[in-house]
Amino acid sequence: MGARQWLIEWLEAGRTKNEPDRQTESYPFPFGILMSKGNNQPAPKRTPTNLRALSESPIPRRAINVIKNGITKLNWSVAAIDENDTEKYRDICKVIEQSLLKPNPGDSFRSWIEQIVEDMLVCSAGSSEILKAGDQQRPFRMYPTDSFSIDLYPDWDGKSDSYRYAQRVNGQYVSLKASEMMYIRMNPRTNTPFGLSPLETVWESVNNFIESHRAAGKQAKNTFLKKLINLGKSADSNAVKAFMTYWQSEVMGQGKTPVIGGFEGTSILDLGATDDKALFIEWQRFLIEIVAIAFDISPKKLGQTKDVNRSTADSEDDDTNETIKTIAENIVEHINNHIIDGIFHLGGAVEFKFHYETSLKDLKLKADIDAIYLDRRVVTPDEVRDGLARKALPNQHGEVILQPGQMAAIDINKTSDEVQQGDKPPNDKQKDNSTDTTEQ
Repeated sequence: MGARQWLIEWLEAGRTKNEPDRQTESYPFPFGILMSKGNNQPAPKRTPTNLRALSESPIPRRAINVIKNGITKLNWSVAAIDENDTEKYRDICKVIEQSLLKPNPGDSFRSWIEQIVEDMLVCSAGSSEILKAGDQQRPFRMYPTDSFSIDLYPDWDGKSDSYRYAQRVNGQYVSLKASEMMYIRMNPRTNTPFGLSPLETVWESVNNFIESHRAAGKQAKNTFLKKLINLGKSADSNAVKAFMTYWQSEVMGQGKTPVIGGFEGTSILDLGATDDKALFIEWQRFLIEIVAIAFDISPKKLGQTKDVNRSTADSEDDDTNETIKTIAENIVEHINNHIIDGIFHLGGAVEFKFHYETSLKDLKLKADIDAIYLDRRVVTPDEVRDGLARKALPNQHGEVILQPGQMAAIDINKTSDEVQQGDKPPNDKQKDNSTDTTEQ
C-alpha cells in the first residue's frame, strides 16, 4: 500500500459514507429451489411450473380479467406536478407520452400493461426490459418479459448500474442491471426477494376446484340412476342378464344401472345423493369464494350471487375498485422511478398518473365532508379546490378562513383589502378622513 492510498483511507475513516454499508442481511433465511443464496448467483423462484396452465382455468381467468380490464380502462397522463411548470415541461411530457403509447414496435400501452398485470397476478411480478434509444421522439423502449424466466441476485448492492436480475435463456444467464429491468413485485416480503401472487396463495383451492369440477362434469356426462336393483333370491344369473338387457334397451336407453340378485325379495337401494349435492355444488361455491378472497375482489365478479343484496354488492364493488387502484398505483410508482426519474431525471417535477373515476355517491360524500370542514374553519376554499384539481381563486380570495353566516357576494376581481375597504360604513370613512386632516 502506497503512502497516498494510506492517506486517503485514513481520511475516509472518519467521514460518513454517502452510501453506508448495512450491517443486517437482506434475506437471512434460505429460499429458492437450492434453498441457498449461493456465491452471488441469481436465485430462481420456487414455484409450481403449471401456474400458467392453472391461470387458464375459468375461475382464476375471470379473477385475473376483472383486475386487468379494470386497469386497462383507466385514462392516464404525464404532466408537471406543479401547475405553474406546465408550460415549462409541456414538450418533454409529450415525448414521454408518445413513448409510453408505443413502448416497443410490437406493443401498445394497453397490450404492454396487460402482460405486466397478468404476470403480477400469476408470477408474483411484472417484468419489463427498459432500453434507451437514439430516437428523440421516442427515447426509450419497454419490452415485457416472462417473469418466470427472471432470476434475482440476492446480494445486489443497491446501485442502479449493478447487476440485479438475470434471465435464463437456453440454460444460460443474461444478466441485467437494475436500471435495465422494471420488476414490479406483488406483496414484497423480507424473507425472499420475490413477491407473492394471488394465484400462488390460492393454488391448492384452485386445484381442488378443478378436480371437483371435473368430477361433476363426468357425473353429468355419464349419468346413471344412483339406485341398486335387487331382483330377489330366486333370480339366477340368466334372469339378471335378461333383466339388464330389458332395462338398458327399453328403459335406460344408453345408461347403465347396476343390477344384482340373490337377496330375499325385490328392493331398490339408494347409492348416494341424487340431487345437486352429488355434484358438490356448495363445495365449488366455497372454493370460488376462496379465489375471490385471494384476489381481493367481490365473489359476485366470479358469478357467485348467493347472499348478495344491494348493500353488500355496493360494498364489494368498492373493495374491487380499491384492489384495482392499489395494483395500478404500484405500476405508477415504478414508471415514475424507472422512466421519469431514471431516464429523464425529472422526479419530483413531472409524474405519470392514472385518472380514477369517482362515483356520484363518493362525490356527494366528499362534498358533505368539505362543507363541514369549511364551516368549522378547518380548511380554506383553495384547499378544497385543490382536492378537486381546480386552480386557486384569484386575488387570494381562497386563502381566507370563511366565517359562518357570511354569505354576501363579493367581487373576486378585487383584492381582499379593496373588498374590505368598500364594506366600511360611511361614518368610518369620514372618521378616517378627519383623522388624516388633523394629522396634517
